[in-house]
Amino acid sequence: MKQPVKLPRPELFRLLIREIRLFIAGAILFNQGVADQLGVNATDHQLLNLLDLLGSATPGRLAQLTGLTTGGITVVLDRLEAAKYLRRERNPKDRRSWIIRPNPARMRNVFALYKPVDEGMDRLAGQYSNEELGVVLDFFAQANRARAAMRSETPPAG
Repeated sequence: MKQPVKLPRPELFRLLIREIRLFIAGAILFNQGVADQLGVNATDHQLLNLLDLLGSATPGRLAQLTGLTTGGITVVLDRLEAAKYLRRERNPKDRRSWIIRPNPARMRNVFALYKPVDEGMDRLAGQYSNEELGVVLDFFAQANRARAAMRSETPPAG
């Protein structure tokens, strides 16, 4: 169970960064295993993750979120559409653009692979009060905003 933290701030910060890095490494490796089981690469898998979170998006928005060029996004979308993980629909607000939507039937296969992780996270979260979870939520929301700001200063990949 949780223990009160009685460490100097620099040591606490060092340990926090270490735990975050270990969590990220584990998540990346787990996600690579999921991608392998689905027969897609890691970038394609994370684009599916983004579509699941967003519901739908334009290719331009996906390029912005991933840091890929619009050409790179087109290649990813072509692969995922061929594998029936998503579909393109004409954008009713801009005939030159598309709306990308995940295929719910195919996404069920993805979700099934995460069931043990989701159950474990539910158990873990149950050990914390709403106030404590609020602090964790705030930390990650702020971290995501900082990451998005840093991405805007970095040249696109792909």
